[in-house]
Amino acid sequence: MIAKRDAAIATFLRSVPVFQDLKGQSLESLFNLLEERRWEVGELICNEGELGRTLYVIREGEVEVLRKSSSGAQQPIVRLGPGECFGEMTLVELQPRSATCVVRKKAVTYSLTNLDLWNLYKGDNFAYVIVLQNITRMLSRRLRKADSRIVEFLELMQPTPAKKRASKKR
Repeated sequence: MIAKRDAAIATFLRSVPVFQDLKGQSLESLFNLLEERRWEVGELICNEGELGRTLYVIREGEVEVLRKSSSGAQQPIVRLGPGECFGEMTLVELQPRSATCVVRKKAVTYSLTNLDLWNLYKGDNFAYVIVLQNITRMLSRRLRKADSRIVEFLELMQPTPAKKRASKKR
């Protein structure tokens, strides 16, 4: 539970895409579930492959998301800042974490577990539907972005018509 409830935190939470459209009692229900945590630079929030049960929203700071390549090297995927979240996949599917998340700038996060989400379902069905719908939208946006990156990568890997003609002349 967030220890100090103030207007700034409520305004921040309403601005976060995953909690967008929550207000009144539904926002209060969320306040009762979220856990605030402070992180130091270099701290590991979650590790790829471990069982996850928590979504994190960044209030302050920066978190880097990394994924192991086939060679085992950690590859940075993205850096996330205030208002962004990670770990949402663990709330909708019971699978191991897909990435490692490391604090790069001192951070403050709010967390919501899958048990919290279940309690939201039982106690405030409207808030539950809004949060789940927002998670679904966020996952969809991320999938579209990943699709675009894959297409760009594939385009780089394929020879262009000019390259094909040049290789035929040799």
